[in-house]
Amino acid sequence: MLKYNDLGTGTPVVFIHGLGSKKEAWIPQHDLADQYRLVIPDMRGHGETEINESLTVGNFALDIIDLLEYLEVPSAFICGFSLGGIVAQELYKQRPDLVKGLILSNTTSYVPSILASSIINESSKLLRKGEEDLIEHIVTRGLYDEVYKEEAKKAFHIRDTYIEAAKAPIGVNYFSMLPSIQKPVLLIGSTHDKVTPSVNIYLMKAFLRKAHSAILKNAGHLSNIEQKELFNQYVTDFLKSCA
Repeated sequence: MLKYNDLGTGTPVVFIHGLGSKKEAWIPQHDLADQYRLVIPDMRGHGETEINESLTVGNFALDIIDLLEYLEVPSAFICGFSLGGIVAQELYKQRPDLVKGLILSNTTSYVPSILASSIINESSKLLRKGEEDLIEHIVTRGLYDEVYKEEAKKAFHIRDTYIEAAKAPIGVNYFSMLPSIQKPVLLIGSTHDKVTPSVNIYLMKAFLRKAHSAILKNAGHLSNIEQKELFNQYVTDFLKSCA
């Protein structure tokens, strides 16, 4: 069973964190619990969740499906950040009936093997020096404004499952699925995202039928932290437009 936070009441919104992160990464979005029910899990191999084996995108999504069934949530909006955005697309692929709509933030629909392998090799070298070195690298690369560095560091917990989790999305490609998505989609990108550049948002939007998009200025990859007010406003506006 995944460890999770369950906050607020109303229309359920599931928030899925990124690689090496944890449910606390979504603390800047907790204000949304005033209007919505927020279900925020630690994926397997992450945070406080004790399931550490078979770290695949398919299993990440299946765990969340199982969690929703356990909570007796018949359908929800799914908000995924980075790796979580890939998991959100996989969740839709497995169980479109559970998805009211998708919010895909600072993510992509395709992870090229060559690029991913390069990043994993770099991460492995840093990890050999220690967890703090890797977190410092992730946060520095992920931010536009370093004033948020200490807050951002609290969003990460590097475990011995990190490299296996990093390998999980290699080669995934949802572009052929995107045109068939019948539910509303919000795509969020950032002007200074070095991890998943905003060109990914434009590419994904070209394949989607019902897509809104927002590009956050003066933000890096960790947009929900750097521009939390705007991020939350875009999410709120999207959810209201789907009501």
